[in-house]
Amino acid sequence: MPHETFRYRSTEELHNKALELGLNLPIQDSITPLLEPVNIGSKTVPNRIAVHPMEGFDSKSDGSPGKSAFRRYGRYASGGNGMIQFEATAITQDGRSNPGQLLLNEKNLDSFKQLVDHTRSEARQEFGDTHDPFLVLQITHSGRYSKPDGKPLNKVAAYNPNLDHDREKLNFFSDAELDELKETYIKAVILTKQAGFDAVDIKACHGYLLHELLGSHTREDSKYGGSFENRTRFLLEVVEAAHREAPEMVTAVRLNATDGIAFPYGFGVPEDGTPYIDLSEPKLLIRQLIAMGCSLINITTGIPYHSPQLVRPFDRPVKGTSIPEEHPLEGVMRMVNIAGELQHEFPETPIVGTGYSWLRHYYPYVGAAVLNSGNAALIGLGRNSFAYPDSPKDLMELGELNLRKSCVTCSKCTELMRMGRKTGCVTRDTDIYLREYKRKD
Repeated sequence: MPHETFRYRSTEELHNKALELGLNLPIQDSITPLLEPVNIGSKTVPNRIAVHPMEGFDSKSDGSPGKSAFRRYGRYASGGNGMIQFEATAITQDGRSNPGQLLLNEKNLDSFKQLVDHTRSEARQEFGDTHDPFLVLQITHSGRYSKPDGKPLNKVAAYNPNLDHDREKLNFFSDAELDELKETYIKAVILTKQAGFDAVDIKACHGYLLHELLGSHTREDSKYGGSFENRTRFLLEVVEAAHREAPEMVTAVRLNATDGIAFPYGFGVPEDGTPYIDLSEPKLLIRQLIAMGCSLINITTGIPYHSPQLVRPFDRPVKGTSIPEEHPLEGVMRMVNIAGELQHEFPETPIVGTGYSWLRHYYPYVGAAVLNSGNAALIGLGRNSFAYPDSPKDLMELGELNLRKSCVTCSKCTELMRMGRKTGCVTRDTDIYLREYKRKD
């Protein structure tokens, strides 16, 4: 079905479009499941709405959170979100994807403690002591996307012709360097605990380092490449160490279920060379992650720089990219179905679903139906959290959402990210981000 923009005036129209496309879109009138608590580890999360780890790129020079970061997470908290996944935070200077990316280390630990305290305080001030959001810090190394000074480092785990344009300019991580990075990850886990977060999320998605390794079929003569055992070794050992070093803190993983890149360069794809979905390896990996102590999985798909429609179904593409030959609802349903299959495979482990922002103010009716059918434990929102940080509060108090506050999937937040600027909603948060978008430099 050709691409179309969002133009639905009721959930009935949305449902009818899904039927026209041959899609079984889950949808219901009652939003009650979204507002019910859920247990993760030893903590009760107040509702099922989760903020995805969306980078704001507004750190200070030392990597500590800046004024805009405090503002952003305070808005998520006072907006009533049950789970707040803090943005991808680098574990090393060289692993930053942007000079403004957050960086966690011993020197700026106190600033992260202050951010955690501020976030909890904003939630308590709005909802009282009984509303305690579940706070997750995502830690990462950006791998091939590392630009700590605004220029690519051109360092990768394995060559990927779909993502790397000039093999001769690339440098490759050695096993010894990866061994050292593994220890740095473990130190970052301990710092995350000391900062007061409820959970640490080990980022293994969207083409960044640990995700690179999962698809490193062509990395030869390495304990971190080739076989499934080797490609998953780094992630599994980090998760095992995280659970060992901080057993009272939940260990989570944001995982690519499929890349949309054909074998031998993708993960979650069949070995016949087609860019289709094969969840056999992701299922095996999740089973092993759970055995190592992982108790929360956030599922995503695709690589933003290669297949943005697999990650974020949109009305308007990022400048310079094409419009896909599929309806955005097809992308939404792909992610809903993948998360559903995995949640049913692992019913005891909460899975955060994604792909809901394109639905705008109708996401609660789809999200509630997904929860009701057991196809996810939480409903994750990225771009819509930028645009509408208080959507849970409106659901609690009004019973519905406002179209004029919702994300319009215009891709301008992604464009800001690619420009290396402070990132947020250009359409709904104009005071800061429209100015950033229009800035000439």
